[in-house]
Amino acid sequence: MDYDVIIAGGSFAGLAAAAQLRGKRVLLIEPHSIGSIQTSACGTLLAVLEATGTGDSLIQVHDRILLHLDRRTIEFELDYPFCTFDFHTFASRMLEFSDAEIMRAAVLGHRGHMVLTTRGTFDAGILIDASGWRAALATGHLTKTDRAQGLSFGLESVVPAAEQGLHFYYHPKQLGMANVGWLFPIDGTSRAGVASYHGRTQLNRLLSEFLLTSFGQPVGSRHGGYIPLRSKPATTGHVFRVGDAAGQCFPLTAEGIRPALYFGAAVGRLARRVLAGEMGESEALREYQAFVNRHQPLYRLLRAMQVGLPRLPLSWIAALARQVRRPVGFSAILNVYWRAADPRSLTVNSDPSTLSVDPGTVHIDHAHLPESMAQRSESR
Repeated sequence: MDYDVIIAGGSFAGLAAAAQLRGKRVLLIEPHSIGSIQTSACGTLLAVLEATGTGDSLIQVHDRILLHLDRRTIEFELDYPFCTFDFHTFASRMLEFSDAEIMRAAVLGHRGHMVLTTRGTFDAGILIDASGWRAALATGHLTKTDRAQGLSFGLESVVPAAEQGLHFYYHPKQLGMANVGWLFPIDGTSRAGVASYHGRTQLNRLLSEFLLTSFGQPVGSRHGGYIPLRSKPATTGHVFRVGDAAGQCFPLTAEGIRPALYFGAAVGRLARRVLAGEMGESEALREYQAFVNRHQPLYRLLRAMQVGLPRLPLSWIAALARQVRRPVGFSAILNVYWRAADPRSLTVNSDPSTLSVDPGTVHIDHAHLPESMAQRSESR
């Protein structure tokens, strides 16, 4: 074999898998420079940065979520903080934890354990597809004309709005019944965008109207992309699929970074066990499929909510949000949501199957954070 492991895709899922495989012969194939293409608002739990050792990518800490429903705003206090971070710095730090060989190329597909790329053919004992929603390694689908089924779509820009907290907007009259908006502050400015739950890609006009109406700002540079709505196969033949290639973004909340890192790290640990002779490839593929299946009840619930909530009157959604906001109920929901992709499993050599999590017991150790990060966390 040319390599022990070949990973297609150098974003969150691929980097998390590579970080678990230091010391192995790993080829990471990515058509762009690592950390150069940002497609998300880059918001996640602060504990994710602590667990991955990427604290210097932190921009701003947030301890509340504000849900804007037309003229009503409902605020949720968080038991543990979220944050916004710099994607390039985060990706660069994750890459440092891996000694993978990086190759700038596009993956065209595979035949058995042989990976076809625009720069030749390579083989490895283990194949990991972290190439995004098209799953180019597992399926060979690269063309932009492929119909995007089971996907949402988001478009985002940066506006000069200094805010606190993570803001979500659901204004059916302004955004449409199946569209949502958001604003994620990033220390003096904010990432603001809109998304279509139905996968509509023509969002330029909607984004422009949203920014002008809500913040009095024109659209600047934009970025975005498809957001998986439905789970896809966790494995295809010899290939492990992670992140968007397996549809592992959380429906409704559209949180994709944490699950991509979580499942990417899990695949990296399984690959390490195969390479150590502790298990065979077939057993690892089955174990990964079973691991993914154990998370499906939450995914099914969130998908049902994404489909069902826009069909409810706005007053019903507001009443439901106020009920959820009650401390006991909201803490229970956060507990389930946290456990679905526990940040502590992102450290090297961790085993997520042994973790039991209570958000109330999770502690951010300021002594181990960079000074700027600790100050910002304490200030919240």
